[in-house]
Amino acid sequence: MYEWHGWATIRTRFHAEDDLEADPDDDTVRAVRALLAAVPGHPNEVLDLRCANGDVQLWLAGLHNHAGNGVVELFHAIAAAAPGSYGLLHVYDDEDRDAPNTWSCHVMRRGTVTRHADRFLSPHVGLVEDP
Repeated sequence: MYEWHGWATIRTRFHAEDDLEADPDDDTVRAVRALLAAVPGHPNEVLDLRCANGDVQLWLAGLHNHAGNGVVELFHAIAAAAPGSYGLLHVYDDEDRDAPNTWSCHVMRRGTVTRHADRFLSPHVGLVEDP
């Protein structure tokens, strides 16, 4: 099983004097929309970009039988296209040989994405599901 849930607030820059200066410009929003449009549609996925209270928000979630859809790479690409953005992407891959039975949290901030062990849902079997 490959499951993910994430969100991000889309911003053009992280060094701004006020919120209006950090808000994404049209080019940034177009770039993020293009990245999302390049993802093949799948009924087991949600990719949603919309304006909420003046901020541009991204929501993504999905569930597949196996990894390989590129959601983590997409998160990295969005961070590069909109370096002021910030958010979290939680991923569970039950076939991950390096980190079996664990969730990972990918943290987007300042144009980068870093992977961290998620201690709130890991170990999956034990905390979330019974053995």
